[in-house]
Amino acid sequence: MHHGIQPSVSAPPQPTPYPQPQPTPYHLDADPAADHARHARHALVDSEPGVPAPVLAAAAGTRKAVLVPVITALAIGTVFVAVYLAAFHAPSARHQPVGIAASDKVAARTELALNNAAPDGYTFYRYPDAAAARRAVVHDRVPAALVADGRGTRLLVAGAQGPSTVSSLATAMTAAVGKPLPVKDVLPLAAADSRGLSVFYAAFGVVLAGFLFAVSSYQIAPRLRLAVRVASMLVFAAASGVMVALIGHTALSALPAPFAVVTLVVGLLAWAAAAAAGVLLRVFGPLGMPVASVVLLILGNATSGGILPTTFLPAWLSPLASVLPPAAAVRGLRGAAYFHDAHLTGAVTTLAAWGLGCLTLQYVLDRVAARRKPTGSADLAVAR
Repeated sequence: MHHGIQPSVSAPPQPTPYPQPQPTPYHLDADPAADHARHARHALVDSEPGVPAPVLAAAAGTRKAVLVPVITALAIGTVFVAVYLAAFHAPSARHQPVGIAASDKVAARTELALNNAAPDGYTFYRYPDAAAARRAVVHDRVPAALVADGRGTRLLVAGAQGPSTVSSLATAMTAAVGKPLPVKDVLPLAAADSRGLSVFYAAFGVVLAGFLFAVSSYQIAPRLRLAVRVASMLVFAAASGVMVALIGHTALSALPAPFAVVTLVVGLLAWAAAAAAGVLLRVFGPLGMPVASVVLLILGNATSGGILPTTFLPAWLSPLASVLPPAAAVRGLRGAAYFHDAHLTGAVTTLAAWGLGCLTLQYVLDRVAARRKPTGSADLAVAR
C-alpha cells in the first residue's frame, strides 16, 4: 500500500452566464415623435464634466439646441437695429414746445419761419415778458424761449435738457430770426453730468438688472410662491435704489437730485422692470425672455428720452414714452435733479402702477392656474 499525498482534483471552471437582453415592451400608444426626441437628447455629448445626468436628460435635442438660440438672438438683434435706426437715423422735432416773449409782430414772424422750415415741428407758447419765459424754462414747461424786448433779442435755454436739444433749438431759432442769436443758459447741467446722459445710463442699467433678476429668479425657482418672489423682488429693488444713489449721487455727483429721491425713483424702476419681466415670463413661457427684451430693453430705453427728447421720436414710437417705466424714471430723475421736481409725482405714480399692476396680474394668473390644476388631475385620473 502506497502512502503519500494524493493530488487534489478540482472541478472544471463553469462559464460565466451573461445577462440576456430583454426585449423592449411595445406600447400601442407609444409616441414616435417623443421617442425620436428622447434619442436625440441622449445623443448629446457631456462636454462639461460634472453636469448631472437629469440635466442632460432634460436637454433639448440637437436641432432645437442649434436653431432656437440663432433664431432668438437674430430676432432680438433685428428688432433692436430696426427700432434704433428708424427712430434716430435722422431725428426731427414733432410738436416741440417753444416759448416766445416778444411783440406780436416778432412772434408771428418767428412762428411762420419755424413752421415753414418744419411743419408740425413746434408748438408755440406766448409769455408776457422775459421773467415769465424764464420761469417756464426752469420748470420744464418749454426747453427754450425766444425773448425780444428792450434789452435785445436772445434765446433762453435750459442746458439741463442736454447738448443735443439745446443745439438743435438754437440752430432752428437762429435760422428763423435771420441773424446771430445770443444764447443764455438759465439752467446748466451739473459739472459732473456734462453731457446730461447720467440719468439715461442709470435708468438703462437698472432696467437691465431688473430684467436679469426676473430671468434668473424664474430659472432658479420657476415654482416659487408669489409671496416669496415678491419679497425677493422688493429686496432687489431697495438695494438697487441705494446702490445707484450711492454711486450716482454721493460718489460721482452725476445725479444731483436728493439722495432719498434717487433711491425712491430708482427703486421703483427696479421693481417695475422686475415685475414686468416676471409677468411676461409667466404669460409667454419660453417666449417671455425675448418678449421682455423687446419691451423693456429695446422699446423702453429707446423711448426713455435719455438721449433725445421724446418730441424727436417718430409718431409710431412716441406714445410709448408716456407709459413705459424707463421714460417715467428718466422724467422723474431729471425733473428732481434740475427742474424743481417737475414730473416727479407722475413718474412715481407710473412706476408704482407698473409694479402693482404686474404683481396683481401674476396673482390672478396663479389663482386661475391653481383652480384648474385639481380639475385637470381629476380628469387624468378618470382617463386612467
